[in-house]
Amino acid sequence: MSEKWGSASLLVKKRRLDGSSSSSGSASDIKQGGEVAMEDPPPTEIADTLNSLSASLENKPRNQDNNDNDEDDDDCDDDDDDDDDAKFLVYRKSLTQDDVLYHRLVIPLEDAIEFMPEPSKYKGKYKLTELKLMDHKKRTWNMKASFDELSSSYFFSENWDKYLNKYKLEPEDVIFLYEDASDDKRLLIEFHKRKLHNINARKFLVYKKSLTRDDVFYRRLVIPLEDAVEFLPKPAKYRGRYEFTELKLMDHEKQMWNMRASFYEECSSYMVWENWDKYLNKYELEPEDVILFYENPIDTHFHIEFQKRKPERNNPKDATDS
Repeated sequence: MSEKWGSASLLVKKRRLDGSSSSSGSASDIKQGGEVAMEDPPPTEIADTLNSLSASLENKPRNQDNNDNDEDDDDCDDDDDDDDDAKFLVYRKSLTQDDVLYHRLVIPLEDAIEFMPEPSKYKGKYKLTELKLMDHKKRTWNMKASFDELSSSYFFSENWDKYLNKYKLEPEDVIFLYEDASDDKRLLIEFHKRKLHNINARKFLVYKKSLTRDDVFYRRLVIPLEDAVEFLPKPAKYRGRYEFTELKLMDHEKQMWNMRASFYEECSSYMVWENWDKYLNKYELEPEDVILFYENPIDTHFHIEFQKRKPERNNPKDATDS
């Protein structure tokens, strides 16, 4: 039997992150337990542990955009970054070999009790706790936590392995769990790569399309759901209507584009609009030109590039992936 995680079961003391320190991913006085380190600003024990991480990381969770100094076009300004005002750090941990190799995240009870219900039994067995976690790319991960009496710890399983694989997490990478002030039915999850320099230049092709006449002349990019589900959240309704999905894209000139994707059930596709027309116009894209979406695990945004149908007109940084 499973038990839904919700506000009634929360025992957490909310600690509001200070805007000046939120990018560090630390918090104020959450307990340390066993192999775990957590909270902002870190206690002495955490500071000692984190000193071993690369200085270039600056204790920054990898949901933070590293391009704060990029100059944006007036038509595609970034949204105000108020996210840190709506979340509260409740747990932090440097991943162990076991967390990664055995595909389950171990959280000692003395730390888990700050944001999880107390373990309880039903017919002699501990109940599962269902968890909904949203990552920095707005993707939702449904996981389950089981309590192990022998180790006095919660084990996060079911989709934890998929989260690890999606973001290429390794031992000593750091994960952060936040309480979401806007939705008490879920937690927010972020990460911080131990070896930032090793993956900073790596990006992965997640979508490629030869533009159709409709994509160009109707000023919206159509992405079938079977392709979109690889990098966009599943369509979700609110009060009977599908919610918008916000997209932040960086082009080959380092310009940021804020777009929106709407899901249309009748054609089972996402349609990307809002500034899509401006992107088309800026680079004079035409039918049969190819657009490419890339993902880098450490970025909050996607990367967008294009290949011109006529090679002589290609942008100087055309993608080479096929």
